[in-house]
Amino acid sequence: MPEPTSYDPGTFCWADLVVPDLDAARTFYGGLYGWEFQTEATPGGEYVMAFKNGKVVAGIGQPVSDDESIAWNTYVRVDDVDATAATAADLGGAVVVDPTDAMEAGRLAFIAAPGGETFGLWQPKNHSGAGLVGEHGSVVWNELMTRDLPKTVDFYSGLLGWTVRTGPVPGTDMEYSVANAGDTMAAGIATMDDNSPPDMAPHWLIYFEVDDCEASAAAVKDLGGTVLVPPMSVPDIGTFATIQDPGGAVSAIMTSAPMPSS
Repeated sequence: MPEPTSYDPGTFCWADLVVPDLDAARTFYGGLYGWEFQTEATPGGEYVMAFKNGKVVAGIGQPVSDDESIAWNTYVRVDDVDATAATAADLGGAVVVDPTDAMEAGRLAFIAAPGGETFGLWQPKNHSGAGLVGEHGSVVWNELMTRDLPKTVDFYSGLLGWTVRTGPVPGTDMEYSVANAGDTMAAGIATMDDNSPPDMAPHWLIYFEVDDCEASAAAVKDLGGTVLVPPMSVPDIGTFATIQDPGGAVSAIMTSAPMPSS
């Protein structure tokens, strides 16, 4: 669904960046993805909507407190933010931002899972989420890096009704887990092992589709960003890299492998 108009409960629907310098973010991501921007006034300050091919793809806002991290946030579509936040607490998570209305766009909350990673809950009103996915300059995948797969599966299955299956990654000796919300693939889950940096905390990583991962990684450097993990390819999956923008926020870029012909 490259141009979704709605999202199923339990699937990721929106991503936004929290960064102090909005102009620097516009320059970097506009140069990298060809985004265009529209700024809206909100009670929390300016909020920038990013567009690709006339479709909204992401948001950019400024921190509302000194302890708010510079990061990309990802949001899961839910039917009832208040009830889901309460369930998260019952399952051992923590509500780090209480349910609140985002004007007429929707209602949100932020959750810290038992592993420590944070994510948003989104109950839509006038804003269902991104209007373009899986094409250059738009979100294509969400992936959780965790250190405790069984605990992770228990939490998200109880919270969002996910079913999780684990299997080998083609062409590697690694395993990877895929979470489904009903019949829809919702996210990936990778388990960190002894080869992972010991100080790397569990976290959600957002992947943006690009036409040419190698070229986009070079553009990241030209625009003042950093390539944290250089482009690597996995058969039948694609080529991807992990990047950091000049403000410090981390995300990933990916050129998906062509779909097999039927």
